[in-house]
Amino acid sequence: MLTRPTELNLSNWRQPGNNRWAFHHVREIIPSEKIACGERVNAFDKSIASSIAGLSVAGPGGADWSLQRWLEESNSDALLVAHRGELVHEWYIDADMETCPHIVFSVSKSITATLAGVLVDQGLLDPTKPVVDYIPELADSGYRDACLQQVLDMVVNIDFNEDYLATSGKFLEYRTATAWHPCEVDEIDQNLHDFLCSIERADGEHGQVWQYKSPNSDLLGWILERASGERLASLMSRYLWQPMGAEADAYITVDRKGAARTAGGICVLPRDLLRFGELVRNRGFANGRQVIPEWWIEDCSEAGSREAWERGESSKEVPAGQYRNKWYQTGNEHRTMLAIGIHSQWIYINPVTEVTIVKLSSQDEPLKPELDATNLQMFGNISARLNR
Repeated sequence: MLTRPTELNLSNWRQPGNNRWAFHHVREIIPSEKIACGERVNAFDKSIASSIAGLSVAGPGGADWSLQRWLEESNSDALLVAHRGELVHEWYIDADMETCPHIVFSVSKSITATLAGVLVDQGLLDPTKPVVDYIPELADSGYRDACLQQVLDMVVNIDFNEDYLATSGKFLEYRTATAWHPCEVDEIDQNLHDFLCSIERADGEHGQVWQYKSPNSDLLGWILERASGERLASLMSRYLWQPMGAEADAYITVDRKGAARTAGGICVLPRDLLRFGELVRNRGFANGRQVIPEWWIEDCSEAGSREAWERGESSKEVPAGQYRNKWYQTGNEHRTMLAIGIHSQWIYINPVTEVTIVKLSSQDEPLKPELDATNLQMFGNISARLNR
């Protein structure tokens, strides 16, 4: 059992030496709100017939890594694999990881956008509408002429730089506004909604370039609350966690005034994240009912602007990819979908091999592109092994 680091505080909880404990005890560091599960649990069938223990992958330096070495080198906390609905592999670095919700960082974006599909299907949201139709307070911001679909697809042209290692400037101001970083006493009223309204417009048209900017996803959470008249945590409980049969409550971090951090603050039991991935792989169907509209899942896996993606920086790593409704498409022949968070949080969904993989981690740096390629290769190796 891991113990709380003695020097851990709000300014250093994501740093090596602190992050492994912090990432599954976030609610002891940051204010949060419960996403309640229901009474009915959608239990996994378990199978020991499909072993992946002998797999290996080429590490970033070319060395051959066994499965265990890959888990160690990538600072993994949990690895879960489902094949055709059966849980075929379940590993945790520590017993606490199995029973405590782990922060999923930007996988939160994909979860939130999946929830958005429910409200679109109910007629409460229209992706073609300007965001100011839902949040008039944005009339003087950089979002003033953006539509909801552009927010969903990360093609909004705002003046914001996603710099995870910044020690000053706009990104640190953003982190402070979300209550993820300490603020000065005279800044105690800093909050996420005011920050979103303060973001300015950048030069160029919306919709032209894929640009990864997390405030877009926090704005989506605000829009969901405004359109539904319901708290974000309550929406997620009612439309996702309960109907998909989650076994434990999840939670989401909130700012000093209670605004949900939908860009990165969801914390969830690893098995429940696998259940969510399976819900998407099954085109929104779980427990005998259509939980998420099938057409929305199809839109997430098929639509999106190739041109905008090609103009963005991530096209270097995934040339055939696309991005739609906060889901990554790899563009491979299996139509594999990904949800990805910093510090190496992953959902991998292969609808052809019927494999879903969840990897949760405490990677020492927010981003390691060279290790991302290794992770994707190992996911592919796992998927291919199970498809024999």
